[in-house]
Amino acid sequence: MSEFRDKIDQPDLVATPSENLDDESSTSIPNSKSDSSNPAEDPANSALDDSKSPSDSSNSTSDSSESASNNSSSSSDANSEGSGKKGSQPKKSSLGKSFSLVAVLTVVSKLAGLIRDIVIAGVYGAGVLADAYNYAYLFTGNVLILFGGLGGPFHSATVATLNPRKDDPKSGVFITQVMVATGIVLTILAIAVCFLAPVLVQLIAGDYGSDSKIHELFASQMIYQIRVMSPLITIAGLIGVTYGILNVYNKLFWPSLSPSIASLAIVAVLICFPDSHSSVPLAVGTLIGAFGQLFAQLPGMFQCNLRFKFSMKAAEGLKEYLSILWPAIIGTSIGQLTVYVDSFFSTKMEPGSWTAISNANRLIQLPLGVLITAMLVPILPRFSDLATANKPEEVKKEFRRALNFLWFLSMPLTMILIVIPKPLVAALYQRVNWTGRDTDLVVTALAFLAPSIVIYIGRDLITRVFYAYKDSKSPYYVGMAAIVLKGILDWYFVLQLHMGVGGISLATTLITVFNFSCLAFLLQRKIGRLGASQLVKPFLIMLVASVVAGVCTYYGYQFLAPFLADLKILHLIGLLTAIAITSGFGLLVYTGVCLTCKLEEPYMLLRRIKLIPPKPQSTDLDNP
Repeated sequence: MSEFRDKIDQPDLVATPSENLDDESSTSIPNSKSDSSNPAEDPANSALDDSKSPSDSSNSTSDSSESASNNSSSSSDANSEGSGKKGSQPKKSSLGKSFSLVAVLTVVSKLAGLIRDIVIAGVYGAGVLADAYNYAYLFTGNVLILFGGLGGPFHSATVATLNPRKDDPKSGVFITQVMVATGIVLTILAIAVCFLAPVLVQLIAGDYGSDSKIHELFASQMIYQIRVMSPLITIAGLIGVTYGILNVYNKLFWPSLSPSIASLAIVAVLICFPDSHSSVPLAVGTLIGAFGQLFAQLPGMFQCNLRFKFSMKAAEGLKEYLSILWPAIIGTSIGQLTVYVDSFFSTKMEPGSWTAISNANRLIQLPLGVLITAMLVPILPRFSDLATANKPEEVKKEFRRALNFLWFLSMPLTMILIVIPKPLVAALYQRVNWTGRDTDLVVTALAFLAPSIVIYIGRDLITRVFYAYKDSKSPYYVGMAAIVLKGILDWYFVLQLHMGVGGISLATTLITVFNFSCLAFLLQRKIGRLGASQLVKPFLIMLVASVVAGVCTYYGYQFLAPFLADLKILHLIGLLTAIAITSGFGLLVYTGVCLTCKLEEPYMLLRRIKLIPPKPQSTDLDNP
């Protein structure tokens, strides 16, 4: 679900203007090369690992903070252009290293998040206490992810306003005022949430539970967790500001790694104080992790040569900061309404449903977040440069090329989640208090949610094209329409057809298709026909390759799993071994079919990871 949102826009890791996805003009291996234009992101990150999901159908709405990101990226580039040609190559190398660092640390962060989810699942299963935590997280931890993450409103506003004045001695006064004002306002909000916890529980989860005892346990635990975790609201803003400061001064290590601290703090607390009958350790661990995430930023911030000093007189830039911050906060908040719609209808289902949907989303986000961070980011600057240069045909060519490449990477992942979801979920979660019933709930959610991955990537990509044209209204209005439609679909699938978690997930997938289709239609009206016919052939080849690979993976697992069981290998090791072998075999089959059909995308990937030499005119994305 989108309450665990992976922000994928991080303003300062800007790629160089000459970056391109590849130097070929089509997805099939051509006989001749085309000249690549040389004009120039709004780069990416993954804040907390378990974030943006396909259910965030109005994601476009919440990405309004990207305009600030684009501004900060542009100013960052402008500051460094004065060095001339000789300075361009070191900058290019530095940016490549920065991006590689962020990508590696993103993977580390996501693995830490997966470990956290496994530990939580073992202690609490998919039951009342886990649901209470996930619902309480909507009003506390969700704020940390949305507003405190890289690319969030506080981060974007800080980068956009601090970057032009980072060498100004008075910038320390400006940042001090920003942090004090942020702390005061968000502390007032946190206190309000703390006192209004019973009202929030009644508002969003008043119908939870099949009997009064279950409801009372759920309500009491949720109220307690909201109150314990309410300081996360204040911490969110402060983390966002410190992220922005470190981003401006190119200190990227801790901002990228600190989400791991939050995850590992929860793991440590639950290992030391496991209590399946109380959610106290989970709430306390989350709070400790948030403080750890903030404190990890402070040493680097104090090394940025900022002269922190408070003044009652408004510093230069404060008004600009607020003018960027508030619209971004409003846009991000509106974009999250689908989460609360889903959570509301989840209370009509059996206990553990919301936890199951959340875990299903995180399984999808684990590879998807890394994929978007590592592969989508370097091509985004092209959209902005080509749009600015008024080259719509080049924009469309880059869009098709990028979409084909991302489809090539995402389809086999989708295939694995569809054909062997139960062994995968069981291997990760099914131990201690996580039961077979909990596994079945997650598998059901995955079955309806996994197909949205391919469309979800397209929606994310096409949204960035709109922002390249400085059009945030179109994604906004589509997102608002998607919220209304999501409520209708949830009502129909959950209350009328009684599909349970499958209904929520199916509605999410349909909304993602709706969102992508509307955006594609509006983009076509803006810049002309997108050349969809050129996407059909490679898409069908990848689809056929995925089906063939899926069949091989499924039957390979059916053959191998009993054999490993007969050898009496430890259940978990045998399960993981069977999954790894059969999934790997499926990926090889998928790649083989694509190569046989002469798709260019496999070669692009091999060049990027340096398994084959780059082409003579290769670009940064081919040879990072």
